[in-house]
Amino acid sequence: MFKLKSLSLSAIVLIFGLFSCSNDDSSPEQAPVQIEGKWQFTKEGKITNSQEVLNDYQHTSGCSKDYTEILAGNVIKDHYFDNPNCQETIDTGVWNKSNNSMTLVYPNGSAINAEIMELTNTTLKMKYVLSGDTKVVILTKI
Repeated sequence: MFKLKSLSLSAIVLIFGLFSCSNDDSSPEQAPVQIEGKWQFTKEGKITNSQEVLNDYQHTSGCSKDYTEILAGNVIKDHYFDNPNCQETIDTGVWNKSNNSMTLVYPNGSAINAEIMELTNTTLKMKYVLSGDTKVVILTKI
């Protein structure tokens, strides 16, 4: 009798276990990461002979940290605090993103064609060629 009760209890637990588990293998759709936002410069460097060499971004001591705003409407604003008395300089331009490519154009005529190497909710890593060097910049969302 004890074996039969124990076996019945085990069967009930097994049945509840089987039916309580979800058989839904579909994973929820993840929203695409938005590039719009405020991004603080954290690392910079270059790629030489396929080697990436990065250093901490040098913010002006005692000033606010440099950052960029990538805004809706394809506006980009780079905020720098490297003037005397930590005065802010803002360079405003336009941006366009297509897949993993991003183009930045500023009124002074300079244009940067960058490849997005990494884009997460917290990190934006890009590389671009400037004066023959392949530069790398890493920004952190703030």
